Amino acid sequence: MTIKRNCDLQQRLGRSAALSLIMVIVLVHSASSQTFRSASVEPSETYTSLQTPTAVLLSDNFKQDSSLNTNKWTISSAFLENLASASSSPAATYVTPSLAFSRKSGMQMSGPTEDYETTGVQSLSTFTAPFTVVANVTSTEGTADPFEIFLASADLTQFVTVTCNVNPAYYGFWATSPNVSQLWQAGEQFSPPISPQFNTRYTVVIKVNAKGIAKVKISSGGKVLGTLSGLQTGGVGPFYLVLGQRIGNAEPAPQGADWFSAKVTTP
Repeated sequence: MTIKRNCDLQQRLGRSAALSLIMVIVLVHSASSQTFRSASVEPSETYTSLQTPTAVLLSDNFKQDSSLNTNKWTISSAFLENLASASSSPAATYVTPSLAFSRKSGMQMSGPTEDYETTGVQSLSTFTAPFTVVANVTSTEGTADPFEIFLASADLTQFVTVTCNVNPAYYGFWATSPNVSQLWQAGEQFSPPISPQFNTRYTVVIKVNAKGIAKVKISSGGKVLGTLSGLQTGGVGPFYLVLGQRIGNAEPAPQGADWFSAKVTTP
């Protein structure tokens, strides 16, 4: 009888130990699975939280165009007329740009040949800060402003401009905004000053932050040539983008520029 009771006890102890071992295995497996799930989720969540969404608001590679894309740009509007008038003192006349397109030179623009003339292509869309404009352009000929980038509100109270001026009296790259000077004035030179060269490709980057303050960078061949910051545009828009050129008071002659691309993204 004693031997039988001992055997029964050993069997019960054996079953209990087996059950305990199974529970331990289940708990360890559950903890391991939970740890794995946590490890697989956390990096993904962290990665997502670090992403900055970017939207392309306007993009045009002019080297791929055979003519002006009229779904994106116009050369005839009341805004262009008003902008031209405000771009010089005395008021300038808006002239329709002469445009040609090629895979080598992109959009070749000319138009102004006399004092107080302005031309350009205007975006159909408007852009509200924050946004970034990137344009690639080359001056080919001129006596005044072979190329100028205008960002301006419909009523012209908000603006920032970037100008390539080859007139000896104002030779250099300039930018203006309401806290710097009036729309028609040269504005402020870049730091360090940039000497414009014909047939040199420039990349112009204009960043307008959520407070309507702009920073401009000009580079060529991957090298930053100069920057300007603290340009207070007078608001957050909406802004039209105009790729243009003009003559103020300078030797009358054709102005020429090749525009390779233009892009607007946010933020």
